[in-house]
Amino acid sequence: MSMSKKSGRRGMTMGMRMLLFSSLLLVALPWLGYRYIDEMKDFLLQGQQDAQLLAARAIATVLNGRTELFYLADEPADLSLDRFALHVYPLDSPIEIDGYTGDWAELKGQAKTFGSESVIYDRTDGSWRPVSFDLLLAQYLKYVYALVRVKDENIVYRNPKYRRLDHSDHVRLEFSKSDGEVSRFMLITEGEGQVSVYEMSADWKFPSSGQPVYALSGVWREHSVGYDLELRLPAAWLGTRPGMMVQVVNVDSEVERVIDSITATMKQNRDGRLNPLITRSVELDKIVQGLGSAQESICVVDRYRRIRGLYGDASNAALCSRKDTVSAELVEDALGGAASVTRYENPVGESVIVAAYPVYADEEVLGAVLVEKNSSHILSMQRESLLQIIVATLIVFLVAIFGLMLFAAWLSYRIRKLQREASRAIDEKGRVIAGELAADQHSADEIGQLSRDISSLLSRLKSYTGFLESVPRTLRHEILNPVNTISMSLQKMEVDAAYRPLLSSARKATQQLEMIVQGLTEAAHIEEALLQDEYERFDLAAMVNEYVENSRMKHGESRIRYRGPVSGLHIRGSDLRIAQLLDKLKDNALEFSNEESEILFELTRDDSRAEISITNSGPSIAEEIKGALFSGMVSSRPRGHDRPHLGIGLFIANRIAEQHQATLKISNLDNGTGVKASMKLPVSN
Repeated sequence: MSMSKKSGRRGMTMGMRMLLFSSLLLVALPWLGYRYIDEMKDFLLQGQQDAQLLAARAIATVLNGRTELFYLADEPADLSLDRFALHVYPLDSPIEIDGYTGDWAELKGQAKTFGSESVIYDRTDGSWRPVSFDLLLAQYLKYVYALVRVKDENIVYRNPKYRRLDHSDHVRLEFSKSDGEVSRFMLITEGEGQVSVYEMSADWKFPSSGQPVYALSGVWREHSVGYDLELRLPAAWLGTRPGMMVQVVNVDSEVERVIDSITATMKQNRDGRLNPLITRSVELDKIVQGLGSAQESICVVDRYRRIRGLYGDASNAALCSRKDTVSAELVEDALGGAASVTRYENPVGESVIVAAYPVYADEEVLGAVLVEKNSSHILSMQRESLLQIIVATLIVFLVAIFGLMLFAAWLSYRIRKLQREASRAIDEKGRVIAGELAADQHSADEIGQLSRDISSLLSRLKSYTGFLESVPRTLRHEILNPVNTISMSLQKMEVDAAYRPLLSSARKATQQLEMIVQGLTEAAHIEEALLQDEYERFDLAAMVNEYVENSRMKHGESRIRYRGPVSGLHIRGSDLRIAQLLDKLKDNALEFSNEESEILFELTRDDSRAEISITNSGPSIAEEIKGALFSGMVSSRPRGHDRPHLGIGLFIANRIAEQHQATLKISNLDNGTGVKASMKLPVSN
């Protein structure tokens, strides 16, 4: 038994430990998985940042000392032309020439402004109004595009009555052709819409021919403070070292129609030089393309932040020159001689890593290399891994819950089986009929130990029950034989008068022994007798009335009284058992009532129940035994009472009441003058 208990305790402890460990593991695994993936993400991002910085450094190393890729002039020291250069921005799609500026939205921040410092002509009387303009140049495949955004408070359109073309507001365009010659074009209009383009003489007074030039097209649109002119010309018109100058000519008087001012992109125009056009270097593009890798954008800028070489997505690489982006800070650092790398989120929500590295010629910074790569795939991997962990965790949780439910169902089944066997081990009389349970006898867990403990308990109870059931019969046999012998001997001794007092006392003691044996026998067989009774419908009122009349004859008419109907109140049960119950209650009432006091039997009906009550005057029931009156072997009689009493009368009465589905109650009267016993039984209609 001791070893079994130890084994049960050990099994319980191990089970608790396994359950605790499993619970902690289910909680810890998702957290550990998240921590691992988060650290792996940081590691991969840091690795990509380091790789891009190395890539930028490698490209910069190849470009170090290649001044011809960054300067327009033959000599690097001659920066005069670079200072006035116009940058032609690369496009990833063509621009529609309609006079509206929506197509230029991505480049508007790169517009170059020309104002009073760029005026190459003005009237001496000072009557002209200041005019300024912004210029944007871009290229897509075989076309060069221009947007001239003019600020002019008074627009004067051409009047056909005036033959001179310059007698109105207009724009002049000069550029060097592939043969080195300079072409001059005037763009003029009578109102909003398509402009007329004429190739002009060197003094801008007369057109070279009377026919407009259609290969160069433009559209004029007014806005709140001036007008926009959108242009397109063939890129093939530009030479190997392209140059261009734009002039905005302002005429304020529709009457005089004389030129008030000319604002140009290059004030020093007297020597005939044009603004150089900065376009991407073909050689530099080839170098960058040879060093670039997939999913990577590379941008090379000169010291003026002008793009000289591109690889990859041109729209992304154009970030190199945007002043309102993160990459602009990296360009600033690189042009200052410092390498840097950063990660940020672009406008479309993608994670991007950009690295910048300076390009040197001796100790002079020529420009900067920017390497950009989308790192969203790393974050996507993280999200996918987290999703997998969440799904796996949910599956594990569901499996665990399902397993726990199966385990709980298995335990519940074993417990119910154990409960059923334990219930069947006790019969309807409350006697133990089975001394051992079959369920889980050989199991090593807690339920198996419980089954063995219950079996041991049932075995002992069965032995004790059998012993207790045999005690009354044994005592009756063993006590009655000597009592009979004593009774017969006492009868023979009555002839001697000297012994008669002693004989009377001995006879009385013998009668008491007989009553004790009779009570024990009755209590021992009450359960079996109740189960064998046959119940039938009978008149309770008539039965109680007859019982009271017989009791009056036996105990005196003045001692016992009845109040209630004499017939017509039927119940279903055993009239003999009800009479036996009344005997027990009446004996108790007589035993504890005052001499010559009245014993009242009363029968009443309340709806579907009948109530029998017996009231007597006398001492009240002590508080300490109220709750145990029906338990048996409980008596409130004082010691030395002349009649033996085992306290089983009320026990028997209560069992009879329960068998008839009745409730038996004994209570003290409110005034403390006696006791009332009452029983309620169901009425049979």
